[in-house]
Amino acid sequence: MSENREIRFVDPQSDELFTIPDGGRIIVTRPMGEMYPGVQEQWVGECRFMDSCHVSVNGSVNGSCYHIDQFYDIQKRIGAKIEPETEPEVVSGYRVTARTFVGDKVFKLGHNPNAPEPYGTWMCFKSENDRNSFGHYWSDKSTARTDFFLRADAERTGRAYDHTALIKENKSRDDGAR
Repeated sequence: MSENREIRFVDPQSDELFTIPDGGRIIVTRPMGEMYPGVQEQWVGECRFMDSCHVSVNGSVNGSCYHIDQFYDIQKRIGAKIEPETEPEVVSGYRVTARTFVGDKVFKLGHNPNAPEPYGTWMCFKSENDRNSFGHYWSDKSTARTDFFLRADAERTGRAYDHTALIKENKSRDDGAR
């Protein structure tokens, strides 16, 4: 008999909110200003079935396992909204994993495991039908995440940001490792 590997998301009263298949993704939208004034963040989490009552969200080697009502409760306490990802957003062949909204701009982080530089970040203007532009491409996730956060933070604070400094820092670190 095969086990049903559908992941249920429930509220603390065990009322079902929605289900997704094992390996499905959710979108978590944090409230406007929860992290920074005037900024709304959204991230996409890949979910893995652990058992009928537990889910791993963006699990790593160590895992990040939650009871199915615990994850909802944590997000609800900060005012975040959770929903299933019905159609993945793809930018230049990269699947979007995070978005940050700052004023009239959206900053995006994406991953394409088959690309020469498998991580990318973009800044786009919401007013132009969410057209993506100004991409930066990276070989590692850590540098891409740093670029993503620095780009959004520069927009939020009005400070200049030059991603070439990050490129130079990575090159000198790589050269030093040899």
